[in-house]
Parts: sequence; C-alpha cells; structure tokens
Amino acid sequence: MDPQIVIEYMAFGLFGGMIGGLLGIGGSVGIIPLATIFISPDKQQLQCAAMLCNVAVASTAYRRYLMAGKIEWTFARRIVPAAIVFVLAGVAASTVIDASSFRVMFAAFLMVVAVREFRLLAIGSEHSPDDARELSPARGAGIGAIMGFLSGLLGIGGGVVGVPLMRAWARIPMKRAVVTSVCTMVPLAMVGATMKSITLWNTPVDSNGATMTTLAAGSAAAATTSTAASSATIPSNALIPALLIAACLIPTAMVGSWIGATINVHVTGKAVRWVLATYLPLAAAWMAWPVIVQWLSASAP
Repeated sequence: MDPQIVIEYMAFGLFGGMIGGLLGIGGSVGIIPLATIFISPDKQQLQCAAMLCNVAVASTAYRRYLMAGKIEWTFARRIVPAAIVFVLAGVAASTVIDASSFRVMFAAFLMVVAVREFRLLAIGSEHSPDDARELSPARGAGIGAIMGFLSGLLGIGGGVVGVPLMRAWARIPMKRAVVTSVCTMVPLAMVGATMKSITLWNTPVDSNGATMTTLAAGSAAAATTSTAASSATIPSNALIPALLIAACLIPTAMVGSWIGATINVHVTGKAVRWVLATYLPLAAAWMAWPVIVQWLSASAP
C-alpha cells in the first residue's frame, strides 16, 4: 500500500475514533465518507474495514468510560439482543440489495434528529435523569433492530441512530445515551465485523483488487463486467485488502476514541449535544449526496 494512502487512512481513523468515542456512534460514520471522497476503495472492503475499526473504537471508549465509573447496562441489556440478530440480517442484505433508498431515508432521519436537537438547545431544554422513561423491552428491541440492521447494511456504527432514538423514545440524557450506545456497540460491532469478514472470505477479487460480487445495485452490464474480470482473478480473497485497510485505521482510531471519550467525561452534556447536532447534518449529506447524484445522472437526457 502506498505510504501516502496509509497516512491518509491513519488520519481518517483518528478523526473517526474521536467522533465515535465522544458521541458513542462508532468510528465508521467518520471514516467511510472521508475514505470514499479521498481514496475511493472498494465499497465492500471499506465497509468491512470500518466495521472492524468499530470494534476497536467501541472497546477503547468502553474501557475509558469504565475507568471513569460511567458504565451501566440498565438500558443496553434490552437493546443488545435485537441489535445482534439484526446486524446479521443487515450484513447479509448488504451483499445482495441496493441500499440507496435506505441511505436517503437514513439521511432524512439524521436531519430530523439534528433539527430537533438544535431546537432543544435553542430553548435550553434537556432531559434530566428523572425525565427518562422506562425503556420497555419492546422499545429497546426496536432501537436494537434499527441499530443492528443499518449497521450491517451500511457498515456504520449503530450508535449514530441509537443515540438519537434513545433520546427521542426514552428521553435519556445525552451522556447516558452515549454510554448506553457504547455498551451496545461492543457486542454489536464484534458480531457485525465477524459476519462481514466471513462474507468476504470466500469472495475473490479481480485484477484491480475489487470484490467480484454482483449486488442488486448493479445492472446486467455490471454482471457481465464481473464475469469478464473473473479470468483475471487474483488467487486471493476480498478480505485481505479489507484487513490491510483496517490495520491502517485501528491504531489511530483507538487513540482518537480514547481522546473523544475523555473529552466526553470532562465536558457538559450540552457541549456533547452541540457536537452531535452539528455533526449529524454532515453525516446526512454524506449518506444522501452520492445517491442523489446518481439519480440526477440517470434522469439527465
């Protein structure tokens, strides 16, 4: 791998780790858009690498919050079971369906959450611990299902949807929602990354190192191209490049996650909310823009 690309991945890992540790959303929501814009690696390999990185980010943040005495599983234990089941479904779906519609809907959701968070900040409102609703098993399972499925389908950290849902559905204060998300993300990221790695293990790569899987997003022409490229298949599998990317991301992502979690411990919940509200529109733009460009190109005469 080119040294410049290695340095870029390390920088992306540091940024993603800081955002993930601070907000409890995993590192991939910061890593994937930057890597897509500046490096453009194979999508499936990048998602796998980012999911492996999420394990390191979540585990590092968990350890930091544990040292600070912030860890508690009251809500997380009701979210985790459904999250694990649905992350498996999401990973399986990511190899066979076009996720474009999901990306746009998810982007719209993030924008709604950002507007809501800005409105609450403007009026000086925040949920206190006494305002928190009882997170019923059904509500916890619903949050877990959405976190898990989107995490597996898009290769993102489930916390980017879990934290807003916990605040909206259960009125959980911001910093407690972050810690609950981190607790959930540790097993969720481990299962998701393992499943994604398995799907790539037996997937060959072509002469350019791209995965030779034909997704639903591809057309018949894409299938023909994939078949033609099979004659140039390297005797390897798609997991190897993903592991190389992950090896570049993980060390700095762990450092970033520790820094982000440390910042969270020492600042107010309001400050964390401002960061979340500001970052969500950026994440939404990354989710929706490539799909919108694709749709506009397809409709152009």
